[in-house]
Amino acid sequence: MKTKIAVCLTIMMALTVFWACPTADSAQSGKQIEWYTYDDGMAKARQSGKSIVVYFHADWCTYCVRMQKETFSHDSVIDFMNNKVIAVKVDVDEEKSVARTFGVRGLPATVMLLRNGDKVGPMPGFIPPKNYLSMLTKIMEQS
Repeated sequence: MKTKIAVCLTIMMALTVFWACPTADSAQSGKQIEWYTYDDGMAKARQSGKSIVVYFHADWCTYCVRMQKETFSHDSVIDFMNNKVIAVKVDVDEEKSVARTFGVRGLPATVMLLRNGDKVGPMPGFIPPKNYLSMLTKIMEQS
Protein backbone atom coordinates (compact mmCIF):
# COMPACT_ATOMS: atom_id res chain seq x y z
CA MET A 1 0.00 0.00 0.00
CA LYS A 2 2.82 2.42 0.89
CA THR A 3 4.50 1.64 -2.42
CA LYS A 4 1.35 2.54 -4.37
CA ILE A 5 1.06 5.83 -2.51
CA ALA A 6 4.73 6.61 -3.11
CA VAL A 7 4.39 5.82 -6.83
CA CYS A 8 1.27 7.99 -7.11
CA LEU A 9 2.95 10.89 -5.34
CA THR A 10 6.03 10.59 -7.56
CA ILE A 11 3.90 10.62 -10.70
CA MET A 12 1.90 13.61 -9.47
CA MET A 13 5.08 15.56 -8.69
CA ALA A 14 6.58 14.69 -12.09
CA LEU A 15 3.42 15.86 -13.87
CA THR A 16 3.40 19.08 -11.87
CA VAL A 17 6.98 19.81 -12.88
CA PHE A 18 6.22 18.87 -16.50
CA TRP A 19 3.24 21.22 -16.74
CA ALA A 20 4.85 24.04 -14.78
CA CYS A 21 8.06 24.23 -16.79
CA PRO A 22 7.93 26.69 -19.71
CA THR A 23 9.30 25.69 -23.08
CA ALA A 24 12.75 26.92 -24.05
CA ASP A 25 11.29 29.33 -26.59
CA SER A 26 8.98 31.09 -24.15
CA ALA A 27 11.49 30.94 -21.33
CA GLN A 28 14.01 32.85 -23.42
CA SER A 29 11.64 35.59 -24.47
CA GLY A 30 9.39 35.68 -21.42
CA LYS A 31 6.48 36.59 -23.71
CA GLN A 32 3.02 35.08 -23.49
CA ILE A 33 -0.20 35.39 -25.42
CA GLU A 34 -2.66 37.82 -23.90
CA TRP A 35 -5.73 35.60 -23.75
CA TYR A 36 -9.21 37.04 -23.25
CA THR A 37 -12.34 35.33 -22.00
CA TYR A 38 -15.04 34.91 -24.62
CA ASP A 39 -17.15 37.89 -23.51
CA ASP A 40 -14.17 40.18 -22.93
CA GLY A 41 -12.61 39.18 -26.26
CA MET A 42 -15.79 39.91 -28.20
CA ALA A 43 -16.03 43.35 -26.57
CA LYS A 44 -12.34 44.08 -27.23
CA ALA A 45 -12.72 43.06 -30.88
CA ARG A 46 -15.69 45.41 -31.33
CA GLN A 47 -13.60 48.27 -29.91
CA SER A 48 -10.44 47.49 -31.88
CA GLY A 49 -11.94 46.25 -35.15
CA LYS A 50 -9.53 43.29 -35.15
CA SER A 51 -10.27 39.73 -36.17
CA ILE A 52 -10.64 37.14 -33.42
CA VAL A 53 -8.96 33.77 -32.93
CA VAL A 54 -11.01 31.57 -30.61
CA TYR A 55 -9.08 28.61 -29.20
CA PHE A 56 -11.17 25.81 -27.66
CA HIS A 57 -9.48 23.53 -25.14
CA ALA A 58 -9.91 21.42 -22.02
CA ASP A 59 -7.50 20.68 -19.18
CA TRP A 60 -7.83 16.91 -19.73
CA CYS A 61 -7.01 17.13 -23.46
CA THR A 62 -3.48 15.86 -24.19
CA TYR A 63 -3.21 17.65 -27.52
CA CYS A 64 -4.49 20.88 -25.96
CA VAL A 65 -1.62 20.74 -23.46
CA ARG A 66 0.78 20.07 -26.33
CA MET A 67 -0.67 22.99 -28.32
CA GLN A 68 -0.19 25.30 -25.32
CA LYS A 69 3.40 24.13 -24.74
CA GLU A 70 4.58 24.02 -28.35
CA THR A 71 2.46 26.29 -30.52
CA PHE A 72 1.36 29.03 -28.14
CA SER A 73 4.83 29.43 -26.65
CA HIS A 74 6.49 30.08 -30.00
CA ASP A 75 7.64 33.72 -30.33
CA SER A 76 6.21 34.30 -33.82
CA VAL A 77 2.81 32.87 -32.81
CA ILE A 78 2.82 35.00 -29.64
CA ASP A 79 3.61 38.14 -31.67
CA PHE A 80 0.87 37.39 -34.19
CA MET A 81 -1.75 36.62 -31.54
CA ASN A 82 -0.91 39.71 -29.47
CA ASN A 83 -0.56 42.19 -32.33
CA LYS A 84 -2.76 41.08 -35.24
CA VAL A 85 -5.84 39.55 -33.59
CA ILE A 86 -7.77 39.29 -30.37
CA ALA A 87 -6.91 35.92 -28.78
CA VAL A 88 -9.81 34.23 -26.99
CA LYS A 89 -9.42 31.02 -24.99
CA VAL A 90 -12.52 28.94 -24.24
CA ASP A 91 -12.50 25.98 -21.83
CA VAL A 92 -15.20 23.71 -23.26
CA ASP A 93 -15.95 22.21 -19.85
CA GLU A 94 -16.78 25.66 -18.45
CA GLU A 95 -18.42 27.18 -21.54
CA LYS A 96 -20.21 24.32 -23.28
CA SER A 97 -22.73 26.63 -24.94
CA VAL A 98 -19.98 28.63 -26.67
CA ALA A 99 -18.43 25.42 -28.01
CA ARG A 100 -21.84 24.27 -29.29
CA THR A 101 -22.47 27.65 -30.93
CA PHE A 102 -19.26 27.27 -32.94
CA GLY A 103 -19.81 23.60 -33.77
CA VAL A 104 -16.74 22.37 -31.90
CA ARG A 105 -16.69 18.58 -31.81
CA GLY A 106 -13.02 17.80 -31.25
CA LEU A 107 -10.19 19.34 -29.29
CA PRO A 108 -8.17 21.38 -29.57
CA ALA A 109 -10.03 23.54 -32.07
CA THR A 110 -9.50 26.99 -33.54
CA VAL A 111 -12.15 29.27 -35.01
CA MET A 112 -11.34 32.55 -36.68
CA LEU A 113 -13.88 35.38 -36.76
CA LEU A 114 -12.78 37.85 -39.40
CA ARG A 115 -13.41 41.59 -39.42
CA ASN A 116 -15.67 41.20 -42.44
CA GLY A 117 -17.96 38.87 -40.45
CA ASP A 118 -16.79 35.59 -41.98
CA LYS A 119 -16.24 32.59 -39.72
CA VAL A 120 -13.47 30.13 -40.55
CA GLY A 121 -13.45 26.81 -38.75
CA PRO A 122 -13.56 25.03 -36.50
CA MET A 123 -10.10 23.74 -37.39
CA PRO A 124 -9.60 20.73 -35.10
CA GLY A 125 -6.45 19.13 -33.79
CA PHE A 126 -2.94 19.98 -32.76
CA ILE A 127 -1.24 22.34 -35.22
CA PRO A 128 2.53 22.96 -35.02
CA PRO A 129 3.62 26.62 -34.64
CA LYS A 130 4.87 27.15 -38.21
CA ASN A 131 1.71 25.67 -39.73
CA TYR A 132 -0.55 27.54 -37.28
CA LEU A 133 1.02 30.88 -38.10
CA SER A 134 0.96 30.19 -41.84
CA MET A 135 -2.70 29.16 -41.70
CA LEU A 136 -3.81 32.23 -39.73
CA THR A 137 -1.77 34.59 -41.92
CA LYS A 138 -3.27 33.19 -45.15
CA ILE A 139 -6.79 33.39 -43.77
CA MET A 140 -6.25 37.03 -42.73
CA GLU A 141 -4.85 37.93 -46.15
CA GLN A 142 -8.00 36.67 -47.84
CA SER A 143 -10.39 38.64 -45.63
